[in-house]
Amino acid sequence: MDTDNSGAITFDELKAGLRKYGSTLKDTEIHDLMEAADVDNSGTIDYSEFIAATIHLNKLEREEHLVAAFQYFDKDGSGYITIDELQQACVEHSMTDVFLEDIIKEVDKNNDGQIDYGEFVEMMQKETLVLEEGR
Repeated sequence: MDTDNSGAITFDELKAGLRKYGSTLKDTEIHDLMEAADVDNSGTIDYSEFIAATIHLNKLEREEHLVAAFQYFDKDGSGYITIDELQQACVEHSMTDVFLEDIIKEVDKNNDGQIDYGEFVEMMQKETLVLEEGR
């Protein structure tokens, strides 16, 4: 995006870069993005501001995926995943050799017999670390 290699991204460079990747944002929306990322109010986005904004967006995107995954399992919208809901998901995906009680015991930190969103996120983050370490 930094087409003039100045070390900072101007409004026009941001606009051109977004258009290049198919963005249909209006100028006012691009200006809002610019303002949000330009922490030091210099009128440009420097490297550290760009990285910080990118990390923040990636974190928001991961959070959206976690919420969607939790909602997929939480069929009744109660805010908890029960053993019955896990069983239903396993049946839908033809998974038969799954020890659901063991999964609940491992993930259910407060021992209430169900998985709340916090426990689900903790489990998913732990699984991500295990997968990344295995690479």
